[in-house]
Amino acid sequence: MKILHTNFHKGWGGQSNRILAVCRHLQKRHDVTIAAPSQSELINRAREHGIKTFDNVRFRRGFRPASIWRDIKAIRNLIRKEKYDIVHTHGSQDSWAAALARHWLKNRPVMLRTKHNIFPIRDHLANRWLYTAATDELVCISHAILEYCAQKPYLKESRLHLIHSAVNTLKYGNGKKGKLKKELGLEGRYIAGIMGRLRPEKGHRLLFDALFEIKEKIPDLNLLVVGTGSLYQELKEYSGSLKMEDRIIFLGFREDIPDVLASLDLFIMPSLSEGLGTAALEAAAAGLPIIASKVGGLPDIVENGKTGILVPPGSSRALAESIKTLYKHRKLARAYALSAREYVQNNFTEEILGEKTEALYQKILARQNTSDPS
Repeated sequence: MKILHTNFHKGWGGQSNRILAVCRHLQKRHDVTIAAPSQSELINRAREHGIKTFDNVRFRRGFRPASIWRDIKAIRNLIRKEKYDIVHTHGSQDSWAAALARHWLKNRPVMLRTKHNIFPIRDHLANRWLYTAATDELVCISHAILEYCAQKPYLKESRLHLIHSAVNTLKYGNGKKGKLKKELGLEGRYIAGIMGRLRPEKGHRLLFDALFEIKEKIPDLNLLVVGTGSLYQELKEYSGSLKMEDRIIFLGFREDIPDVLASLDLFIMPSLSEGLGTAALEAAAAGLPIIASKVGGLPDIVENGKTGILVPPGSSRALAESIKTLYKHRKLARAYALSAREYVQNNFTEEILGEKTEALYQKILARQNTSDPS
C-alpha cells in the first residue's frame, strides 16, 4: 500500500505521537509519507526514523484563502504524483486541504480521518460534506468519541472505527528513577506530576486549588508541571497568588519524559475534556498510580478502584481527597499502579495500534475492490 498521513500541528502531543507510531509500524511493509508543516516536530522525528516526509504545506489556522489554496494544490499534486491508496488526515486544517485536493482528482484514494478529541462537530453543510462525501471512514481514539460521533445522524456507524492510541511501554517503563528528584533537590519529597499542554481544558487551576487545600496536611508534597502552552504565564501567576511557588514547579517542555515519570510518586490528570489521554497511558506504562477525571476517553484507561481513581470533572475537593488517600495508603497506590501497567501492556501498545490500523486499511481497500464494477 501507498499511504499518506497529514497533520497540521507544529508542536508535539498525543496526536503527533500516534501518527509517528502508526507510520513506524506501516513503513516495515508499506510506502508511507507524512505531510506536515516545515520544521514541525512530527516532520523532524519522522526523518529521524527514516520515514518519507513532505513539508511544502502550511495548514494554517483561520480563514486564509491564499494559504489554503496553496496547500490544496500542493496536496493535490502530491497525491497525483505518488498515486496513494490511502490518505489519512488528523485535524481540521489538513483534512480540509486533503478533502478539497482529492475532490479535484479523477483517481481518488480512500480518505480516512482520525478524530482525536471530543470537541463538538458543528452541523453546518460544509462539515456534513467533509465528514461524509469527502471522508470515507472515521477513526475514533476512545469510546467517548465513538459514541459522540455515532449520535450524528449523517455519520453511518459502519464507517466509524474504534482504535485506541498507544504508548511505547518499554520506553516509558524504563526511566532513571530518582534522577529528576536529585536534579531539582527534591530527595525525600512526595512528588506528584501533571503533564500536557497548558490549556484551560487540562484542569491545571483545579489541581492547584486542590494542592492549596491540602498543603498543611501533606507538607512534603510537590507538584511538577510538565509542558508549555498559552496559559504558562497565567498559571505561574496563579500559583504565586496561592503562595505555592515552592510547591509547584514548572518544568516546561522536556525531552526526558521517561526519567520525569520515574521520579514521580503519583500522576494526576484533572482534565475537563480529553479525547483519550496519552499522558495517562505513559504514566501507566511507567508504573504510576493515577488520579484522573471521569471525562472523555480517560475511563478507557483508568478503571476506578482497580487501575486508579476517577473523580468528577471540575471538582478540586475530589482531587484533594484522592491525593490524600493515595498519599496515606501506599500499598493501595502500588496495587493500582501495577494493575494499570499490566492493562496498558496488554491493550495499548504501539504494535497493537499499528496492526489494527493496517488491518483497517486492508479491509477498506478489499471492500472497495469488491464493489468496483471494473
